[in-house]
Amino acid sequence: MSGYELPGGRVGLSPSMEHLGISSPYGAGGGNLSLAGNITQGMYNPGKGSRPVSPPMIQCGITDEDLVTLSVRDLNRQLKMRGLNREEIAQMKQRRRTLKNRGYAASCRIKRLEQKDELETEKGKEFEDLDKLQVEMQEDNVMKREEVEALHRKFEIIKTFAAQKKIRLPAEFEQF
Repeated sequence: MSGYELPGGRVGLSPSMEHLGISSPYGAGGGNLSLAGNITQGMYNPGKGSRPVSPPMIQCGITDEDLVTLSVRDLNRQLKMRGLNREEIAQMKQRRRTLKNRGYAASCRIKRLEQKDELETEKGKEFEDLDKLQVEMQEDNVMKREEVEALHRKFEIIKTFAAQKKIRLPAEFEQF
């Protein structure tokens, strides 16, 4: 099989190769894919920004889902039973590793997004709690200020009463 297996079961070129002007071996012309002579190990990486193409899928009847879910022992047994040569077995194992890594990456992305959502929710709750505390502090400050003013008025009334009745106050009260 020439070409590469793309996610979703399509065979052809990856989008990163189409921009290079390389036509699909299955499109017009039907020629073989050639890039400077060959592509080794089923991988192609033209530069920093592109992603490697998956290792080729060997037509042996083992699906990508089976590759990922079978145990190593069962996979080895299946590959031997199907009469694959060492290179094809190595390609299938590389494909399995690629697919497993994709699965791990996807689960990490999901976990990271869930964690981000949880943290953003927690952050929102913290801001709500902070706002509530600030409102409570302002209300408490207003109540304390009113209490102090009421005590000050009472003190002034007591001072006035003491002055009228010619009651002498202790020296420490004179400063207020």
